[in-house]
Amino acid sequence: MDSIGAALRKILGPNAGVGVTDPTVPSDLWPEETSAMSRAIPKRRTEFAAGRKAARIAMADLDLPPIAIPQGADRAPIWPKGISGSISHCARCCIAVAAQTAHYPTLGVDVEAAEPLDNDLIPVVCTPAEQVWLRDAPHPGLAAKMIFSAKEAVYKAQYPLTGKVIGFDAVSLIIDEDRFSVAANPTLPTLKGTILIQEGLILSVAHG
Repeated sequence: MDSIGAALRKILGPNAGVGVTDPTVPSDLWPEETSAMSRAIPKRRTEFAAGRKAARIAMADLDLPPIAIPQGADRAPIWPKGISGSISHCARCCIAVAAQTAHYPTLGVDVEAAEPLDNDLIPVVCTPAEQVWLRDAPHPGLAAKMIFSAKEAVYKAQYPLTGKVIGFDAVSLIIDEDRFSVAANPTLPTLKGTILIQEGLILSVAHG
């Protein structure tokens, strides 16, 4: 997991904090966080706690004191004032990123297993222009999964700014190797990001 944290730090630079935890290992929740998991099954509670632990590690990276990260009514994490952040997990790891909003007004992060996207999901996730781009990709199914991950990160980054629940079709990515940007859209903020594969995982980060 050290290389995952290092990869994320390389993407975001010194002005962001990164936390990486194991979602299968039980972690403690703070009192303010427990109500969100009162009816959750044990696996979900463990994943949630791992995410909050990762968030506190990310804030410690910024020399910030540990603090509870409760869940809002919309299920999004509530970060301290002046802090942007994002949490994601898959079966193998949980990651969190955080930054002062002066450096990163918004952040979105996603982690996925580096496995091909199901063929029947490609037209759901990818716009026609993205599907054209996939034709030239060495591994179209994996490239489609990377688009899926990047759009998940974009969703998380746009939501604190717009409060909008959007679908995959609302986002069209312009991809240049491991970098991406969101095509001009008057309903969305200007966002860009990085996507890469590390330790068999797809890591995507979007920011303003």
